[in-house]
Amino acid sequence: MARLTLRYALLAAAIVVLNFTLPRLLPGDPLDADAPQGLNAAASTLTAEARAQLRAYYHLDRPLAGQFLLYLEDLARGDLGWSISKSAPVSQLIGERLPWTLALLLTSLLVAGSGGALLGLLGAWRGGRVDQAVVTLASSLAAIPEFLMAMALLLTLSVGLGWFPLQGGRTVFAPTAEGPFGVLRALADVTWHLALPALTLVLATTTAFVLLARGAVRAVLAEPYLTTARAKGLPERWVALRHAAPNALLPVLTLFGVRVGQVLGGAIVVERVFSVPGLGLFTFEAIRARDYPVLQAVFLLGSLGVLLANLALEIIYRRLEPRHGA
Repeated sequence: MARLTLRYALLAAAIVVLNFTLPRLLPGDPLDADAPQGLNAAASTLTAEARAQLRAYYHLDRPLAGQFLLYLEDLARGDLGWSISKSAPVSQLIGERLPWTLALLLTSLLVAGSGGALLGLLGAWRGGRVDQAVVTLASSLAAIPEFLMAMALLLTLSVGLGWFPLQGGRTVFAPTAEGPFGVLRALADVTWHLALPALTLVLATTTAFVLLARGAVRAVLAEPYLTTARAKGLPERWVALRHAAPNALLPVLTLFGVRVGQVLGGAIVVERVFSVPGLGLFTFEAIRARDYPVLQAVFLLGSLGVLLANLALEIIYRRLEPRHGA
């Protein structure tokens, strides 16, 4: 356990270093007069003196080593900094947008993980044409980029059929949610707006769960304990769910932790297409503005979230592995 903790501590330290370095590899900086997206597109109107004062305030006038030390001091105090382009505390801006992204991520991962595992189990257990159909469907979805899938759903279900809104997270100028019925109406409105973004992430994420669960179940189809279970007179449904399915549980849980980071990256594209006011759209705007404090905070929280998810899954895996092997 001590070695595991040390390994993840070193990974966290590497994340902090990369998190500071990567935004500064982008061309230009937030106060570049030639960059129209810097400082709310107003950097070109600043005087040289005002620009110098802002560089000093954000420590952009110091060497990278000095900036890094100040960055570590701010992190030690829990200070994520002040947004250059939004002129507001980064922690406040992230707190306003985090619920939207968490709703998308958790919904898409839970649906994709459970649905993909069940489809993989069904294909491996039934075999034949069912298995071929499951593999073909999963492979076809894997070949479609997320942005193309998002645009296709937007054009067909929103523009063409008008079943879902075009963009946003809630209806503009909707009445304030008051009372239990008002809260339910507001929740239904948000669900209606997030349905297509969540569906996009589900379709883009399900494939890996399908193929992984299918491979894990097919590997145990000829195991003696399945023959023993059938000899006891158990129905095929119980043999599949209670004896074959647990073998796919640990790989699916592991993939769940790995996919957290990939889905977060996909959320940037999906939230941009559907204009969902979450961390994905916020990150896209911060990249355009070269807003270092925002980029550092978003990447740091996302990376540490993935790291903690994998740490939790590794601990669970170590506790379940002896029982699994027995």
